[in-house]
Amino acid sequence: MARSKTEAAKSKVESAVALGGLGAGLGGPLGGALGAGIGLIIGDGETVFPLDMVAIPAYQAYMINGSPSLQVYIRAGETLMPTGGNVQDVQEVLESMDTPQAPSPKKKKLTAYQRKYQKAFARVSGKHKKANGTWKKGGFKAAVKAAHRMLK
Repeated sequence: MARSKTEAAKSKVESAVALGGLGAGLGGPLGGALGAGIGLIIGDGETVFPLDMVAIPAYQAYMINGSPSLQVYIRAGETLMPTGGNVQDVQEVLESMDTPQAPSPKKKKLTAYQRKYQKAFARVSGKHKKANGTWKKGGFKAAVKAAHRMLK
């Protein structure tokens, strides 16, 4: 079940308000406006981090220079997906990201000669192997020639 347009818009507004509040706390009115704008832009889209980052809880933003209770290391190239607050949204995003797998190439149909050769090779190969199952010196090449010879 996909999210409605109303739910998506609500999510964007919530992101804008949250980032606006964070920006206002860090950079005053200008920071608030910038944070709100960024919140509207990235509020409902995926974000790929361009470089390594450390994230901390928003309520501990005042501790940026201190020691917050939780720090998350984010590697460059990782993706942040909007969830809308429930697991179902995450599953929907993951399903939408799944690209259809390219169909596996069809196996080529064996010719009558190839089928006969396989059987002949299986019969002959035992004569050209050692007791432990490995090939004798020159045994594989000899088995190939013998199998072809049987089919002539």
